[in-house]
Amino acid sequence: MFGNKTQVKEEQIFEILRGVKYPGLSRDIVSFGLIKGVEIVDKSVIVRVTVNTKDESIPPKVEELVADALKNLPGINEVHVDMTWTQPQPPPNPHARPEPTEPILPDVKFKIAVASGKGGVGKSTVAAGLALMLQKQGLKVGLVDFDIYGPSVPTLLGIQERPFIEGNRIIPLDRNGIKLMSMGFLVDPDTPMIWRGPMVHQAAEQFLRDVNWGELDILIVDLPPGTGDAQMTLSQRIKLDGAVIVSTRSIWP
Repeated sequence: MFGNKTQVKEEQIFEILRGVKYPGLSRDIVSFGLIKGVEIVDKSVIVRVTVNTKDESIPPKVEELVADALKNLPGINEVHVDMTWTQPQPPPNPHARPEPTEPILPDVKFKIAVASGKGGVGKSTVAAGLALMLQKQGLKVGLVDFDIYGPSVPTLLGIQERPFIEGNRIIPLDRNGIKLMSMGFLVDPDTPMIWRGPMVHQAAEQFLRDVNWGELDILIVDLPPGTGDAQMTLSQRIKLDGAVIVSTRSIWP
C-alpha cells in the first residue's frame, strides 16, 4: 500500500503489536484499541497510536515498546510512532444545571453588600436602614435578604405577606418604595431549616435570576453572617460594586 516495496503486510505488523502489553497490564495494546492505523511507505512503517491516560509516563513507554517491537522487520529501515496523548474527562452530570451565560442583574446599576463576620451585630438593621436612606434620596432601591440562618428583614420592616409569581417571575414585595425579597418570605418561621451549600447556591440563583427586580439604581444585598463558601459564592456571582462591613468592638477598661 502507498508505494509499498517490501513484503511486510499490515496484518503482520498488527500481529506483532498484539504481543506488546500495555505498561503494567496483561492486555495487549491492539485489543485495547490504542493502534489507530498502520501505514507502510517504501522502507518505513508509520504507526498511529492514541493513549488515553492521566499518567504522563505511559505514552513514551508505549511509543518505545512499539518502536522496539517493529525494529527488526525485514526490509524496514525506519519505524515512526505517531503518538497522540489524551486525558480522560469526567462523565457529565445529568443533574447539573448548565452555567448561565446571561449577565446577573443587568438592570441594576450598583450592587452593595452588607456583611459581617458573625451574627447578631446588627447587619440586617444596617442593610434596612441603608436602603431606606437611599430611597429617601430619590433612588430606585431594592433590598435582598440572603440571611439563610435568621432572616430578620421581614421582622424589621413588619412584613408578613409573601411574594407572588407573575408568569415565570417572582414579583418582589414593596415597602416604603423599596423592592424587597427575603429568605424569610419563602420559609415558615416556625420550621427549622438545614441549609447545605448546594441549597444555598440554588436559592441564591433563584433570587438573582427569577425575581423581577426591574430597573434599580442600587440593590442592597444582606449577606449571611460569616466568611464561608456561601458568602464567597454570592459575592462572586453578584459581582459587587461595594460592601459595608458591620462589626462590634470590645472596649477594655
